[in-house]
Amino acid sequence: MILDDLYLTICTLLEKTIITEEILACKEVEMFYSEEMMEISDQDISVFLKDKETDENKRQILFDIFQKIKIEKSIVKIGDEVENEDIIRDKERIRHLFEKVIEPELIELNDKKVCISYDFGETSKLNKKIKEIEMWEEDNVISTISQKTGIPTENIIFVDSVSCYIDFIGEFNENTYVSRGQKDCTYDLKPSLYRVYKNSYAGHSAEYEDAFRQKVLFYDDSTEGKNEEEIRAYGQHYGLPTNYLDFTEAHLISLLFAVEDYEYDDNHAIVYFVDSRSYNRETVREDRKLIDFSDDELKKTVEKQGRDKSYFIKVGNCNERIHFQKGCFLKVEQNDNLKSMYEKYTKIAIIDKNSKEMILKELFKLGITFENIYPDKDNMVKTIRFIKEHM
Repeated sequence: MILDDLYLTICTLLEKTIITEEILACKEVEMFYSEEMMEISDQDISVFLKDKETDENKRQILFDIFQKIKIEKSIVKIGDEVENEDIIRDKERIRHLFEKVIEPELIELNDKKVCISYDFGETSKLNKKIKEIEMWEEDNVISTISQKTGIPTENIIFVDSVSCYIDFIGEFNENTYVSRGQKDCTYDLKPSLYRVYKNSYAGHSAEYEDAFRQKVLFYDDSTEGKNEEEIRAYGQHYGLPTNYLDFTEAHLISLLFAVEDYEYDDNHAIVYFVDSRSYNRETVREDRKLIDFSDDELKKTVEKQGRDKSYFIKVGNCNERIHFQKGCFLKVEQNDNLKSMYEKYTKIAIIDKNSKEMILKELFKLGITFENIYPDKDNMVKTIRFIKEHM
């Protein structure tokens, strides 16, 4: 049917002495640039024209026109497909960008403009994401952390200066607290071993420590006589997955750890303070701020008394970083959620994300620098650069 209609249309135009190029551009022919026309083979067109036209020259002209219509439609279709592929690719690029916040429901591209649509209903993803972000803003962060951990709100403070921080720790009744600084207040207190693996912790830990003990001798032969806990602590400071969490007895050092990445402003920083002496007394019945694991007899006693319990330990100055950072550890057992520690023995300072650089400058003025806690050439240079560029 389409060939009959096209044949009559073209014959009419040829009778008006319209040339081929003009025929292809005529409005009367535009309707034949169709998918149906593309599906007709050249052989079918040739057979059709032989039945219709005896004049060989005219038949060849008609065949050429029919074929060009097919080719033009193919070019348009390919162009549309390429354009459509470009749009799909661009949409995916845009979706990938915005899904870092939340994936849009709809993306439209036209005339070099991008239209992105989100559902904003009460149960929508966007609304939930906004509420999640607002939870960690200054006005809500104290109640959010309190609800998350069980720490009473009166034991949590929002800090925007070193003096405010010092005033807070000055209110502690006794020198029984250890502390830990983290750059993001949304991060859980969870040892690296438990973040990497979901089970079989003891086996994974032993494999890491055995490999570390063998290889570290090449760099430091002083590790040869270290016991299991000392090797674990030593490896912990270089990123070895363990069931330890780093703490320190020096609270200004914890503040430095919290703000050293001063350009990170996704969330507020945080410092945890734990009354480790009271906590150890409850969990392992030892009235000590830190359990000294260089004492083998004490270690055996505590491990027996504190099975499945977490507690605070020290392992001696097994490397210079631990020494300069006045480091100690919370040894976390795999099934312990630390609920009692949070509720009874923990206080928190939330560090304003917008004040981190200023706080770092104040710490430098007090002599607390990168070089103090990381005694090496790299951090000596890092300290020099910060002083030169920011103070």
